Amino acid sequence: MAILDYPSTIWNEALELAQDQRPDALILEGTWWRESATRNRLSHLSNVRELNFPDMFIGEYAEASIVYCCAYGAARAVEPAHIFGQLGTPLLIQIGTCGTLDVNASTGSVVLPESCAARDGVSQIYGAGATVNTSAQWVSEAERQLLGEQIATTRAKHLTWPSLFAQSDIMCNEWIREGFLSIDMETSTVAAVAEYFGVDCVSLLSVWDALPHGRTFLDPLNTEDADKLKRSNEVVFQVALNLAQLAQQNFSKSN
Repeated sequence: MAILDYPSTIWNEALELAQDQRPDALILEGTWWRESATRNRLSHLSNVRELNFPDMFIGEYAEASIVYCCAYGAARAVEPAHIFGQLGTPLLIQIGTCGTLDVNASTGSVVLPESCAARDGVSQIYGAGATVNTSAQWVSEAERQLLGEQIATTRAKHLTWPSLFAQSDIMCNEWIREGFLSIDMETSTVAAVAEYFGVDCVSLLSVWDALPHGRTFLDPLNTEDADKLKRSNEVVFQVALNLAQLAQQNFSKSN
C-alpha cells in the first residue's frame, strides 16, 4: 500500500502513540539552524520525548499536547503535516522567517499569510489549486495576540516557492507585479495538507530578507534590526503555544 493510502492507525503504531492519542497542535519551523531552534523551543515544553521518527518531539504546554518539528522546505514539511493532519490534530502551525516583497515592511514584523500561491511542488498532490488559504479565525487570533505584544503584522497575499536560492531579480520583480507581499518555502504545503485532511492551519512568519532592497540572509543586520528579529521570533513561538492551548480548549468543549 502506498503511503498516501495508509489509514491513520498505521501512524499511531509507527510513532509509538496510543491509538486514541493525537496532539492538539503541530508546530513546524522552517530553519537551517535546526539544533539551536529545537533546543530553544523544547525548553518551553514539559514531558518532552522524541517520537519514533527523528526530529519529531512531543511535549506539553499547560493542558495542550504539542508536537514540534524543525522541517525546512516543502518536501520536508509535508511529512509531519501529513502524519498529524491524518491523525486529526486540529491545528497545524507554521512558523519561521520569510522574505518580504513589500518595500514598506520592517524587519521583525510578522507576516500572516491569508491566501498563498502554491508553487512549492507538493501542494497539488493534495488536491490544491493555484492558491490555498489558511484558516481565517486562526489568522485573526494570531494577529490579535501579536498586536497585543506590540509586534507589527501584515495579512498577506503570499507565495511559497521551492528554493531559497532559485530566486532571481527578474522573478522577484514579477512576484511584486503579481501582488505578493511575502515568500517562504513551507506555508502553502502545510495549508494544502491541512485542507486535505480537514484540519486548520495558520502561518506566522517573521520578516528577515528584504528582497526589494536586495537584502538576503547573507547580509548582516544592524543591531536594532537584529534585536527586532530576535524578539519577533520569541513572541511568534509564544503565540504559537497560546494557539495550541486554544485548540485544545476548543476540542475539549466540542467533546
